[in-house]
Amino acid sequence: MGSRRPEGRIALAIVSFLAIHVAILQQSPATAVAIGLVYAAVNLVLDWRNGASVVRLAGWLSGVFILSLALAAIWAGYASAVALLLAPSVLANAVMFVIFGRTLLPGREPLITRFRRIDIGYVAPKFAGYTRRLTLLWTILFAVGTAASLLAALGGAIEIWSWIAFVLFPALTAALFLGEHVYRAYRYGPEGRASPLHTLAVMFHPQAWLPQPATEPQGNNRRHG
Repeated sequence: MGSRRPEGRIALAIVSFLAIHVAILQQSPATAVAIGLVYAAVNLVLDWRNGASVVRLAGWLSGVFILSLALAAIWAGYASAVALLLAPSVLANAVMFVIFGRTLLPGREPLITRFRRIDIGYVAPKFAGYTRRLTLLWTILFAVGTAASLLAALGGAIEIWSWIAFVLFPALTAALFLGEHVYRAYRYGPEGRASPLHTLAVMFHPQAWLPQPATEPQGNNRRHG
C-alpha cells in the first residue's frame, strides 16, 4: 500500500514531474497533460485505498477533473489548454499551505508535532517548539510556491512555470526535507535521528493529516521510539 511504501510515491512524483517538464519544453501539450492526469488519478486511487483525509482526496479529484477538461480541449484543437496544467500546481501548493497553516491556529496541534506524536506516541517539551517552528517554515514555503505558480500562470509563461513547478520547487522541497533531518540529528543527537523514508512513512499514515486539538507536550519519563 502507498502508506507503507512512500519511496514508490516519491519515485512516481519525480518521474512524472520530469516527464511533464520535458513534454512542455518539447511543445507536446497533449502528452504533458496526459501524464499529469495519470499522475493525479494514481495518487487519488492510492490515497482513497489508504483512507486519506477528505482534503487530500478532494485535491487529487480536482486535479483529475481539471486535467481531463484540458486534455479534451487539446484533442478538440485548443492546444493552449495546456495552460490548465497551471491550475493543479497553484491548487496543490495552496492546499498544502492551508493544511499546514491551519494547524498553527490557536487550539490546534502543529502538523509536524502531530507527525512526531504518531511516530513515537508523545512529544517531549524540547521538541514542541521545534516542531511548531518547522511547521511554520513549511507553511511559508508552500505560500511562496503558491505565489510563484500564480504569478507564472498570470504571466502565461508556460516554460518558466514548468521550471518553477516541476524542477525548482521540488528541489527546494527535497532540500528542506533532507536538510532538516541532518540538522535535527546534529542538534538533538540520537533522539532526533530518523531516516527520511521512515518520516515519509509517518506522513503517509492516514491519521497524520486529520485535524487534532492541541495537547500538552509530555516529559522524558516515557519510552523513546
